[in-house]
Amino acid sequence: MSRKHGGGQGSQRTLRAELRTRLESWPRERLLDFAVEQFLADPHLRYVLDEPVKQGRADEALSRHLRRAIDGAMGVRYVDWRELPSYIARLERLLGDIRSFAEGYPAEGVEVLRYFVKAVPQVFDSIADEDELALFCAQLARVTLGLAARVAGAARTVAEELLAAYVADEYGRFSEVPELLVEAELPADVRREVAAAAEALAIQVTRRDGHKSRELGSLAARLR
Repeated sequence: MSRKHGGGQGSQRTLRAELRTRLESWPRERLLDFAVEQFLADPHLRYVLDEPVKQGRADEALSRHLRRAIDGAMGVRYVDWRELPSYIARLERLLGDIRSFAEGYPAEGVEVLRYFVKAVPQVFDSIADEDELALFCAQLARVTLGLAARVAGAARTVAEELLAAYVADEYGRFSEVPELLVEAELPADVRREVAAAAEALAIQVTRRDGHKSRELGSLAARLR
């Protein structure tokens, strides 16, 4: 998986603008017919009809929809190696949907991504292959950090939650978090705060996991 997403974001914004322009040219009745067909085709969209979406609260409705989609993806019992590619593709599509949502609602997008980061360990015991999910978790962490850096006050919280995910992970799926934190464009004060958090965690896990303790100590030094 590529570590660079700038080109993809630009293409997505261009496509979004093109689609919006084309839809704006449709007559009202055609738009309504199209919307009805989409609701019929995807039952997950029908929650929008449960209650009127108030002006300015579309972000809440979309956020709820994305969280439900995350819960649905985490609800698998077992994914064997034959099903793994399609399952990872499902997670990647969901991440893409969240990134699209975050273009219009960055703060809300960060909250949904934080929810995703906390939810994904639920399937660690249910996946037959470790490498593919580890690559996805790295991508999820990278996207979350990148967006958090654009939202005031979010970077420190996200960085510390990713550190917690790294420490709790016994499968190596969040193993790239320390390197991603070093690479992330975090403000200097946030880097110092995350360094202090990493140092404290290094002391906490010394007896339980010497390797992680050393990695956290190294991270603290590199962030300063």
